[in-house]
Amino acid sequence: MRHFLNNVLCLSISLGLIPAALAGDRLSVSKILEHPSEYQAKVVTVEGTAKDISPIPIHRGVNRCGGSPVYDAQTFRLQDESGTIQIGSAGTCRPNAMKPVLDNERLRIRGVVVADENDPKGIPVIYAGAIDRLTP
Repeated sequence: MRHFLNNVLCLSISLGLIPAALAGDRLSVSKILEHPSEYQAKVVTVEGTAKDISPIPIHRGVNRCGGSPVYDAQTFRLQDESGTIQIGSAGTCRPNAMKPVLDNERLRIRGVVVADENDPKGIPVIYAGAIDRLTP
């Protein structure tokens, strides 16, 4: 799944799709959860509060970082007034190059929606291309 994440993010960034998702296009989490097929492989913008943050151990990125280690990747839940969705962040190619997401931090996430085909429920995950902090 990580390889798929890296490919989707690389494709989205290289095509310039991530900047196309503006704050004005913000969706509620419930819309994505209720109609995941409508958002599959599309760039969306959501806002909410980070919960249950889990760091992903340093790993070798197959395509990302030219096979060198990937640092600071995380998964967490993003909760808005309508629901909660899982978020994955790809990390960086240099250690400590980005500030990790903190619990209860208010965020705007722009990323690609992917429903895991191995999950019988087809619950979508958003793989973040951009994370904006709304908490001062």
